[in-house]
Amino acid sequence: MNITVPTFEFVPLHSFGPAVLGASRAEIRTAFLREGFPLEDSLGSSDYFCDASIQVEYNPSEQANFIGVSSSPRFAAHIYGLDVFDIDASELFAIITRHDNSGAHMFDEYEYLFPNQLVSLWDADQQYDRKGNERRVIWAQVGIRGTQHC
Repeated sequence: MNITVPTFEFVPLHSFGPAVLGASRAEIRTAFLREGFPLEDSLGSSDYFCDASIQVEYNPSEQANFIGVSSSPRFAAHIYGLDVFDIDASELFAIITRHDNSGAHMFDEYEYLFPNQLVSLWDADQQYDRKGNERRVIWAQVGIRGTQHC
């Protein structure tokens, strides 16, 4: 039986699926609840949804300023129409580089933040290739940040 899961798109500087950067904690919680992902845990400035595969961090004013996502069988995460957890880490890095328009970038398998899009990539390793039986190097987390870091 084929089960259809929702696809959530990263829109740099703006949103991940129903979650919009700059939205209040209550608005984020409601947005994910509507998609079938109720709040599962809250620790300090972070909320966690969908078996902690979605992490939302808030600034002191309780507005979302970071959304980080790990692979989950319960949803697909896309950027520029591509599944971020079904593409080799270096290829995803190259694609995001082309969209950043900020000059040359050097691949770093541990962590990288693209300055114009505020897209973050963290910990590329084969163990995160859940869709390809750990054959490819995949990012553990892909995230977006808002322009306000306070």
